[in-house]
This record gives sequence, C-alpha cells and structure tokens, in this order.
Amino acid sequence: MEADPKVPFTDEMNIQDEHNWESGSWSSSRRSNDSNVTLLSRRSSVEQHEDERQKDSDTLFEHGDAALDAQGIADPRLKDYPIPLVAQTVHLRNDDSEPILTFRVWLLSTFWVLAGCSISTVYYFKPFSVRLSGYVVQLCTWKMGQLLASALPTRPFTVLGRRWTLNPGRWSAKEHALVVIAYWGSSYTAYGLGPLSAMELFYGKRLSSPWAITFLVTTQLTGYGLVGLYRHILVRPPSMYYPGILPTVSLFNAMHGDPRQTASSLRVFMAIASAAFVYQWLPSFVFPLLSSLPLLCWVGRGSWEAFVLGSGSLGFGLMDFSLDWNYVAFLSPLFTPLWANANRFVGAALAVWITYPVAYFSDALGSLRFPPMSSETFDTSGGLYNVSRIMTPSLELNQTALELYSTPRWSFSYAMHFFWGFASASAMVTYAVLFHGRTILKALANVWSLDGNTADDIDSEKDPYVKLTSHHARVPQAWYALLLAVCLCLGTIQLYAGDMQLPWWGLQLVVAISALFTLPCGMLFATANVQIGMDYVSEVLAGALFPGRPVAVLTATVYGRQVLEQCLNLASDLKLGFYMKIPEWELLVAQVYGTLLGPFVNWAVMRLIIDTQGAAALLGREGGDGKRQGLGLGQGGGGGGGGGGQQQRAAGAHTTEWNALKTKNFFSSSVIWGVMGPARVFGGGDGSPSSSSPYRWLLPSGFAVGAAAVLLLWLIHKARPAWRVQQWPLHPAIIFHGASLFPVFPTTNLTSSMAAAVASMGVMRRWHPRWFARWNYLLGAGLDCGAQLVQMVLGVAFLVFNRHGQQMVRMPHWWGNDAVAVDQCFPPPDLPSVIMSPM
Repeated sequence: MEADPKVPFTDEMNIQDEHNWESGSWSSSRRSNDSNVTLLSRRSSVEQHEDERQKDSDTLFEHGDAALDAQGIADPRLKDYPIPLVAQTVHLRNDDSEPILTFRVWLLSTFWVLAGCSISTVYYFKPFSVRLSGYVVQLCTWKMGQLLASALPTRPFTVLGRRWTLNPGRWSAKEHALVVIAYWGSSYTAYGLGPLSAMELFYGKRLSSPWAITFLVTTQLTGYGLVGLYRHILVRPPSMYYPGILPTVSLFNAMHGDPRQTASSLRVFMAIASAAFVYQWLPSFVFPLLSSLPLLCWVGRGSWEAFVLGSGSLGFGLMDFSLDWNYVAFLSPLFTPLWANANRFVGAALAVWITYPVAYFSDALGSLRFPPMSSETFDTSGGLYNVSRIMTPSLELNQTALELYSTPRWSFSYAMHFFWGFASASAMVTYAVLFHGRTILKALANVWSLDGNTADDIDSEKDPYVKLTSHHARVPQAWYALLLAVCLCLGTIQLYAGDMQLPWWGLQLVVAISALFTLPCGMLFATANVQIGMDYVSEVLAGALFPGRPVAVLTATVYGRQVLEQCLNLASDLKLGFYMKIPEWELLVAQVYGTLLGPFVNWAVMRLIIDTQGAAALLGREGGDGKRQGLGLGQGGGGGGGGGGQQQRAAGAHTTEWNALKTKNFFSSSVIWGVMGPARVFGGGDGSPSSSSPYRWLLPSGFAVGAAAVLLLWLIHKARPAWRVQQWPLHPAIIFHGASLFPVFPTTNLTSSMAAAVASMGVMRRWHPRWFARWNYLLGAGLDCGAQLVQMVLGVAFLVFNRHGQQMVRMPHWWGNDAVAVDQCFPPPDLPSVIMSPM
C-alpha cells in the first residue's frame, strides 16, 4: 500500500465518480470544470443514478444467481474491486434518510448488554462457559426491532427544541447493526474481572466499587483511543477488509434486503440453523463419539504408542476426525481466507504430528514424565504443581520451600507452545517493519494533518464504498486522543487508589508497547482473520519489570492484552459500520455505550456471587474432611489461557455448582510470572540446582527464530524481485501461531476444520463462485447459530438442574457415550499411568 495524493472530495467529483462507477470504471475521476452545472442539475443527476441503481437492484433480485457474473459479483460497478469477497457480499445501496440512533436502538442495546453481561459473568464462576452468541442476538434483535416498529407509538415529541419520536418507522439495517455492535462491546466478561476476583479471593484485596469499576472501564476503553491513530491504516483501505465480519453483513443483507430475496435467503438460513440445532445434540449430548473419531487409535488398538499418536483428547490426534461443528469451526473455515488457514495448518501439523511425537518418544526434556499434550503445570516428579508448598501464609514466595520442592515443569508440547508464541510475535512485528514499514511511516506521519471529513486515506480514493459515505462526518483525531488521555489519567489514579502495585510509568510503558504491537497485529487480523495478540509478551514483560509483585503483574498483563484487543475490536466494528453505511460518530457512540455499560454489570454480578457463595465454595478449598486443600496450577496457569469454549464438553460431567477456574488460572499466572518471575522460569533462577530451568532457551530462541524466518523471506524478496515473494501465500507469523495453538486446544479440531476450509474457501469458491457468493456465509452463520444455541441450552440446563451435587441432566452411558473412553480409544494395559492422570 502506497499513499496517494489527498484531494478533498466535492459534490462535482462525487457526481462524476457516479458516472464512472455506472460504467464499471475503476479509475480516479477528474474534477469537473463546468461552472454551468447548477445544484438542481446535480441533484437530478444523483436522483437519476439512484433510480438506475434501484433498477439494477430489481434486476438482480428478479434473476437471482443468473445476475451474478463468473466471480459471483452482482454489481458491475464492483467487478474490478480489489477484494472479491467484499464485492460479493457488500452492496452499494445506501439510504441516508434511515434513522440511526433511535429510541429502539438505546432500548434494545441496553437490554442485550444487561442480559449478555449477566449471563457471561455468572458462567465466569462456573466450571463451563456459556455466552449469548452474536448470531443469536442478531436474529432475536431483528424480530424484536420489527415488533417495536409495529407496537410503539409514532406520535412526535419536542424536547429542548428537538423533534423526535419513539417510532420513526421501519426497523432499519443501520439500527439493527448498532444494537449488535453495542452488544459486541460487552459480549464477553471484561478481562479485568479475572485479576479483581483473584485479588479478593486469594490475596485478600477487595477494591471498593468505584475503583474496581474504574479499572474495568479503563482497561476496556483505553484501546479505543488508539483507533484514531491507526484507522487510516486499519479501517479505510480496501485491503483491510476483516473477513470475520462478512458473515454478519451477509445475514444483515438477508434480513433487510429486498423482500423477494430476503424470503429465500432467510428460509435457507433458518433451515440450516434449525438442522444444526437438531444435529448438534448428537455430538454434544446424546452421541459424543461423533466429536472424536480417532482412526489410528482404533487401528492400533492395544498399542500404547498408537494410543498416544491417535487420541485427540490425550495424545497428538493423528488421523483424528470430528463430526462436531464446535470442533470443525475451530479455524473459522467458512470465513477465514484459505491461505491463512493453510499456514496455520502447516505450522500445527509440523509441530503436533512431527516435532512433538519425536520429542516425546525420545524423552526430550523428560517428556515421558508428563502427559504428551497437557497444558498443566507440573513439578519435577510429574505431579501437578502445588503452589501452596512454595507460598508463605501472607502469599509471598518461600525461597527455601521452592528449593526443597521444585520449579515449574511442563510437557514438551506446552513448553514449545511458549516458543511458538514468542516466535509468532517476533515474526509478526518483523514482517510489518520489513514489508510494510515505509507505508506505515507515511500514514502515521500524515495522521494529524488529515481532514476528518474527507476520504483521505491510503488506497481509498478509488473505493466506491468510500465515495458512497464520504459525506458522513468523521470523528476528529482529537476526540480519540481525548478518550485515550482520559483513560490513562483515570487508570493512573486508580493504580494508586486501588493499591495495584503498578507504578505510573509501568502503565504508560505497557500501553506504549501494546500500541506498537497493535498495528502489525491489526494488519494481520484485517487480512487473514488471525489475531496473535500480546498474551505471551505482556506476561513475560510484566514479570521481568515487576518481580515479586503479583498484583502488578496481573494489572500490567490486563492492560497489555486489552489495549491491543479492544483497539482491534473497534477497528473491526468501524469496518462493519463502513460496510453498513453507518456514520462513524453514531457507531462510536454505540460501541462506547455498550463497552461502558458492561463493567457495571460485570462487577455487580461478581459482587453478588462472591458475597452470597463465599470463597470456599468458589475455590473448592474445603474437602470432604473439612480441611483446606492444596491449590495446584490448573490448565493454562502458565500463561496463554485455557482452551476456552473448546474445552466445554467436559462440563457435562461437572457436579460442582460453582467453580472459579478462570480466577484460579489468573492466580496461578500471578504466581509464575509475578511471585517466581521469568528469571526462574526461563532463566537460571538463583543458581541453585533446584531452581535452574530447563527452559532458559525458549524465550531468546523463540524471538530469534521468528525474526530470522521473516528476514530470510525479505532477503529473498530483495535478491529476486521477479519472484514476487510478497505475493506468496506464506506468512511465518501465522505458521508459528498455528503451532502455538496446541496443546491449549484439543488436537481433534485440526483435521476436520482444515478439510472444511478446503471445501468452502477452496473448492466452492473457485469452482462454484456463484453458489459461494450467495450461500457460503449464510451457511456458516446458520451452522454457528444452531450449534451455539445447543451449548446455551445445555449450559442453562446444567445451571438450573445439576445443583447441589445432583446430575439431573445426564445422558445415560451407552456404546456411543462410553463411561471410560467416549471416543472408543481405550487405554491399553501397558499405557503409562501419567498419560491418563498425573500424580
């Protein structure tokens, strides 16, 4: 991407551009010099072209697939658009008379944010996760909006000289999109809730409500302030198209398009979602064998080596397939570009099916003492690491006890998980600097000189979507800068008022580093639907900067992770609003409203749960004999988090009503990176034999390998320009990221998800582009919606009926739901016991 000369758009340019786009031209128009063109003629011209657009639209709706060209593009003005997937999905129709920030938007946004945040926070303290799916909210909001449009009074009111009404008429796509965007702002429990609950339940530090909410709000909103700095690179250019939001656009089109097309599209979507809902009960509850079909394990039954190689839950998952959409959807195969998924698959396959088995059977790093694909933290004897043995009663490190006990140990696969994570972060930054550095510098140099109300962005002057909305007022840079400054000031005050152990300069440094990572991560996210993030770097950096201060480490980690993630969330939503022709001001207001309301709900629900249930019930500290149990480091305790929704299938076996697993993981992370510190984990510790680490090579070699891989690719690019290396479907950062996904996620995901990606983004897109353009995204959205509905129903059923140790919701054991091995991959008699359950 190279910056083009910036010329403000005028009415005359817009009209001339309309003529060019009616003829399908993808070239910049010249400014008209005809001074005789009057305002009336301009309006007549625009109206004429609007009529022509409607006629073209009517023709497309009447002829359906027959109106699509060979690439599956319906509008001839988009035939040369640089991103065909966008041209196939996003139309050029816009009605500026449609209401946007209406009473209905505020009412439905508030309802869904309150409902979504309440549900996600309740299940934050459960042994399994449930949240309201975005597609479910989109579907329900569509009907609720139509109901309000028919039920609310239309009588206008005048308040403070401003005329408004509860019901401005038809429920519009722009209103609908704003409600969904506001919900997205708080659809997940605020990440800062983990440290707050860990501080209270483990460290005895309960923050007052004002400062706790301030912490949640600032960690959620600080990243939004960076969007003003990066939006000209991450939002406006056509190449930054965010593949993951196209299914949402496609569903909006089906709901709000011409009724002649809406009827058939919605029938197909509802049929797919209904079929997925019915089918998903089989692998999720009735017939869980369908979730994992370990062919190699079945063929080699009786061999413990075949068990380790073939099991998708305990082993490397070689030749393991799944018919469960929750697993098949792991790589977002119907949405993510095939080249990106191919890179992830190559990295994961090289790691999981080649490197890890060789290392495991050769006992590298003492691999045979630990399960082959575990993300638990162990001691040197192979047992689960017991944090209680190295902590004083005041929750500080007992150095003597640490030397007598053990430093943390991991399975070889989990140790390599950190190596690949460091490599992917290093490769991501190096790739952006070497291949896009000049473009980035030009764009950043012009940020403050750009006029906020003109289409003045890289590669955007030729974009028909930009021209269609170029008259919309854009948010000035100063507003984003003000939001960033306010959040940083409030965050700094909160650090000292809440005794977060983090100095003011630590907050500024962490935010600055996160801001540097945001741009390369955002460029990758916007083009490949892959978000690498700051999980690894923020934990190691915080632990190195603030050793012995676990609360400071938790605080810095939250800011480091959330600043990047929230910036990209808003950038993605701005692109969605751009596709839906929503002005930037209205979209920012909706996004900030949803994000601002969420923390209040998160904190209120958390307070209710902790105050009513108590720490003993949430942490399981009381055993059957009434004695306090030792606390082991759970899954993901060493950073990077657990497996998220992919691990929820075990929820059916839980009888515990409350279980703060996520809070335990935050505490475990604070112990490893804060109390013990990266020096003991990745370095030589204090030099004593018991504290020396076998993982001292992971961090420096990971960063070096990631940078070296990209540097080699860049040198080839410079030495052989004719090879066009930059156009190769090869990205080292994504390859390393694919390798880092395991063992955090079960290997059952890999094969079937990649097969679905090849079928959709490969075969159907290339050989059946018309079918792909019309149905692919609706198919993916319908499958996701149906499967997620089943998980919600099961989650609510477990919450309501499986209480006080009872399992009223339970599928009886039968051949397809074996009590010992659900996947029929039975452990052979000679299987090492450590593979099944650590000591």
